[in-house]
Amino acid sequence: MWRSTLTSKAYRFAESQWLGLSRPYVIVFSTVTLDGRLASREGYSRLSCEFDKVRQHRLRSEVDAVMVGGGTVRKDDPLLTVRLVKANRNPTRVIVSGSLDLSPDLKVFVTPPPTIVYSDSGACEAKRGLVETLRAKGVEVVCLEGLTLTKVMEDLYSRGVRRVMVEGGGRLIWSLIKEGLYDEIRLTFSPSVFGSGVSLAEGEGFRGPEAPKLRLMEFTLCECGREIHAVYKREC
Repeated sequence: MWRSTLTSKAYRFAESQWLGLSRPYVIVFSTVTLDGRLASREGYSRLSCEFDKVRQHRLRSEVDAVMVGGGTVRKDDPLLTVRLVKANRNPTRVIVSGSLDLSPDLKVFVTPPPTIVYSDSGACEAKRGLVETLRAKGVEVVCLEGLTLTKVMEDLYSRGVRRVMVEGGGRLIWSLIKEGLYDEIRLTFSPSVFGSGVSLAEGEGFRGPEAPKLRLMEFTLCECGREIHAVYKREC
């Protein structure tokens, strides 16, 4: 396996710069095509090789919580648990859904491990029956007056969550980047080109000069020989 020359000591030092923030350390993890797509226009998103899946599960085992948006849960119905590596525990699963348009039969609502759903108080009131059903299943539903990711991160931090892995989707990732609520972006580049579809950061976009800058910390040729995994650190 070929790696960059950046030392692990330098990498740990970069992460240590986060200390002092009153929110968790946030790592965006995703697999994208060479043109930066999470999924094709019809929703196809099976980009990861078996080694990339192991990387994903290893990171899940190292964080306190794994976060996804409501759209990702509806489309993929993921478990968000650690299965491909040995782990002492599963991370807390965090779903952010402003509309609360979620089925109670989704896999993430089979507990344990614990699941927290963050939504807007207006949506909670409108879908009181769903909220009660989820709570009866052991899911914690947090209704926030004016749902923002800043409030979500502050609440998670107050619960002792110090490291969060964000797996998607594109709109959630865009919002985190736009609000400056991320610290690393770890990407696996799959040798595919979709040409259109869901972008890694699906939003209105930055003006060129205003785009955030990131520093490449590490890059690795995947064991499959076809993909590259890169770790970027946000520059303050």
